[in-house]
Amino acid sequence: MIAHLESDVVTRHAQIPFTSSTILADIEFGTRNRDGDCVNIGICRIQPNVNSSRPLHRRCPVVTGELSAGENGCLSIFFPHDGMLPCTARAFFSHWLFPLPVAYVLPENVLQAVPGLQQTILPAGTYSIKRVAGGYVIRF
Repeated sequence: MIAHLESDVVTRHAQIPFTSSTILADIEFGTRNRDGDCVNIGICRIQPNVNSSRPLHRRCPVVTGELSAGENGCLSIFFPHDGMLPCTARAFFSHWLFPLPVAYVLPENVLQAVPGLQQTILPAGTYSIKRVAGGYVIRF
């Protein structure tokens, strides 16, 4: 189980809490279509190693998250409220469940960057969204 307690956390320039076992990443929601565009719901792209020079104009389906491995080696993502657009919260976090209609193969750079991660694919399915202080957590 991952607990995001204030006493366990250090703050980066972007004011997003992180621990030594998490990495920051841009996550684009959607399902990749034939043209390579991300549409609807799911996880379309995960790009690790986000730095403080993020684009000034974010779009609703793109959010910064903290990637970590749970005790079972599966991916856990913390999506902080800080920096999340209201349209992102409404579109993707207003319900208790997050649908992943198509399996997502984790990129090699994510597999190498997240300590303890053993999962290579996020299976298609429906995942619980846990509301926690400061954001949301989805465990795959």
